[in-house]
Amino acid sequence: MSGPGPAVLPDLLRRRAADDPDAVALVVHGGETLTYERWDRCSSAVARGLAARGVEPGARVALLFDNACWTDYAVSYLAVLKAAGVAVPLAPRFAGPELAQILAHCDPSAVLCPPHLAREVPEGPWWLAAPSEVEQGQGADPFQLVSAPHDLAEVLYTSGTTGTPKGVACSHANLLFHELPPEARAGGGGKAHLSFLHAFPVGTNAGQEVLRLPLRRSGRTAVVLPVFDPVALCQAVAEHRVTRLQLVPAMAQVLLSSAAHHRHEVSSVERITLSSAPAPPALLFRLAESFPRASLYNAYALTESGTARTLMAEAETRPGSVGVPVGGTEVRIVDDAGRDVAAGQTGEVWLRRLGAPARWYYLDPEATEAAFVGDWLRTGDLGHRDAEGNLYLDDRKKDLIVAGGVNISCIEVENALYEHPEVLEAAVFGVAHDVLGQDIAAAVVLHAPVTPRALQAFVRQRLAEHKVPHQIFIVDALPRNASGKVLKRELAGLVGLAEEHEREPGATGPRSPTERLVASVWGEVLSQEVLGVDDDFFALGGHSLAAAQIAARLSDALGVAVPLTAVFEAPTVAELAAHLDQLDPNPSPASISASPSPTPSAALRRDRQGPS
Repeated sequence: MSGPGPAVLPDLLRRRAADDPDAVALVVHGGETLTYERWDRCSSAVARGLAARGVEPGARVALLFDNACWTDYAVSYLAVLKAAGVAVPLAPRFAGPELAQILAHCDPSAVLCPPHLAREVPEGPWWLAAPSEVEQGQGADPFQLVSAPHDLAEVLYTSGTTGTPKGVACSHANLLFHELPPEARAGGGGKAHLSFLHAFPVGTNAGQEVLRLPLRRSGRTAVVLPVFDPVALCQAVAEHRVTRLQLVPAMAQVLLSSAAHHRHEVSSVERITLSSAPAPPALLFRLAESFPRASLYNAYALTESGTARTLMAEAETRPGSVGVPVGGTEVRIVDDAGRDVAAGQTGEVWLRRLGAPARWYYLDPEATEAAFVGDWLRTGDLGHRDAEGNLYLDDRKKDLIVAGGVNISCIEVENALYEHPEVLEAAVFGVAHDVLGQDIAAAVVLHAPVTPRALQAFVRQRLAEHKVPHQIFIVDALPRNASGKVLKRELAGLVGLAEEHEREPGATGPRSPTERLVASVWGEVLSQEVLGVDDDFFALGGHSLAAAQIAARLSDALGVAVPLTAVFEAPTVAELAAHLDQLDPNPSPASISASPSPTPSAALRRDRQGPS
């Protein structure tokens, strides 16, 4: 179908339906299939019904759908745009007060959702209906009201890892700002020859991109998992001969740990793209081994950045990098003053796609001004580029831990934890510390039992001591927002729960001379009473400076060299005492005479050795 380029998003659907009406655009695994013709016809019927019910051009319509109803969602989304309205896609993970807050903010005329989600929608000035209840004239002519390219098309609410969700506003022109190859502009003709599978929730930036891909490119079928499950994923790959997987790293971790890819035919997969969160290098290596025929890609984009993004092809060859700018994207790495830094230096990542229509925060000019500098997006991510221009993400600016004046990257520590074969998920976060300002903690989800102490030892073999998490919590699941990002502010509650049980009544007091020595030295250095042999150095507020003092005083008291690492590797009174008992208990006279005797520690050393 020839003619001028698309002005608004529904123009893409109209063209696809005219060029290849029977081609399958969307499939819900185990559920419905949607051809271009049916997508166009049903969305026109719903659009006609929306207009008849009083939805005016520019009015917001909230769309609350889960992935099992993805085809109904796709119909409803295009229907809102055909009615010249503004789509507000929402997943059911937006619920309760948060959903009510979002609806109050965007003030929709209507809420469309399947019947089983209707009870989640709070009462308000909007009307509520299922898409099938709105349809008018299924067999009538196509329906599409006039919209302009720069009219608002959708508002995507970011889930907010640190606060209230913000609505990212996108115009039709922004959503259509893509480099379309000739084969995408021409008719696809015949059957779809490439299928890609995803489980991105409705309303996420990644979910919206894969929804629009069959509209932008010919010969594409999107296969949607109703709920992410590794076995269902592999079954869908086999059934639909999926050639491309679109995953977030957490999904890839679960897939590999399940070993489902060994029990199903997945050889059709030619490409795996990871996005939406940093991909640990260890994950990339495991994916390369498990899917040897597939090319691995690591992508980086944000909801606010729109089509500005980077991409790393053959990601396993340069682990940790999210690649180079693609599609006209430009990247800057800047310091706190907004000045560009040299290659290899860390700064904040700024993104833009030159000439792309802007995105902005809906009804929030202050947040928009804070996030955007001209057409540059201040991502809030810290990163650096190598000499070849490859981008590496070092951390979220808000997640950076500053312990004793030293900057520590959460991503670096998480990557070390992910190298452990039993770690399924990991999140590293900072906790308040009286001396250091912050200390490192981690929450992990395990594939098989591993003790926190073993995980600490594992990290200690890979990173310097100041980067080892001194508190590790084993959890059943990490708290995530609707986009799947970890809510690190909720992990801080784990620390409070641990502190409540830190010292239980009836703690066993020091039983041997060595345990009394350790307890006494700890009390001196940490300026607090040590109650029992199971008291933990880090739980008592210990840190590297205190550890150095303790090692020195114990060396002085015992007349032997006590390594600093002993305090970290044996962080309870009992464990450290047992370690010390394995050292030479009969130091040379020279080393004893070099130790000052009037201190309590020295007296305790004599107690350990027996009467003189």
